[in-house]
Amino acid sequence: MTKKAELKKTNSYKKMGLVMLCSAAGGGVLGIVMFVILSDNMVGNIKNGTALALTGIQRIMIPVLAVITIVSIVYGELNLRKLRGIGRRLLEAEDEECDQWEYAEEKTGAYGMVVNLLSQILCILILSVGYSIEYIADKNAGNMLAACVIFLICYAYDGFWQVRYVKVIQESRPEKQGDPSSRKFRQQWLDSCDEAEKEVIYRSAYTSYSQTSKMIPLLLVIVMLGHLFFNTGILAIVIVAVIWLVVTVSYLTSCVSLKGQKLK
Repeated sequence: MTKKAELKKTNSYKKMGLVMLCSAAGGGVLGIVMFVILSDNMVGNIKNGTALALTGIQRIMIPVLAVITIVSIVYGELNLRKLRGIGRRLLEAEDEECDQWEYAEEKTGAYGMVVNLLSQILCILILSVGYSIEYIADKNAGNMLAACVIFLICYAYDGFWQVRYVKVIQESRPEKQGDPSSRKFRQQWLDSCDEAEKEVIYRSAYTSYSQTSKMIPLLLVIVMLGHLFFNTGILAIVIVAVIWLVVTVSYLTSCVSLKGQKLK
């Protein structure tokens, strides 16, 4: 090993040690500051404020879920209509125009998927506000039942929308294979992609993994602080830790498996 390589290796250890030291110091300072600032009265006020906010959301839970469902359905239908129009133009386009229409199709589909996922997440969050025995027992069983019905309608529409989205793409690109209701759909879809499309998928997947690897430790610190100061319970900590473990192990397992396939 050259001196330059040894120096670079030593600098890497120093940088890592410095990062760990700064993180520990920052965590300690943050803990002390929060311990000093968040007195018992302040913690109690925050908890009371949170309880009032949750109560307010519970009162408007049904109309909020209804609005989310309506927006999801309207946008979903408009998005599919636009995708069909792009698909027709894609079939009629010359070679030099195909790339532009394929980009438009990808962009429109991405917007549709984001809104679709966002509606599901919002519905889950809103429903979770009233999803408790205490709320149901306090003469709110009817409201909870109505909220669950609206939630199921929205969730069912979002699920069927994803199937319809795949079918719309397959109308303009018959070479795309895969049954969206099948557990092997992603692999079937990937196998039907050309090399350029696979490269985009692989690079996007790695970007997603990198961003997730950065966010999970931050979320873990947040839920740990939440449990320390607000007694939110360890379930959130366990869930985030398990997600971190699954993401990392699945990535490393895939790397080892792909390397092993090259030796065969």
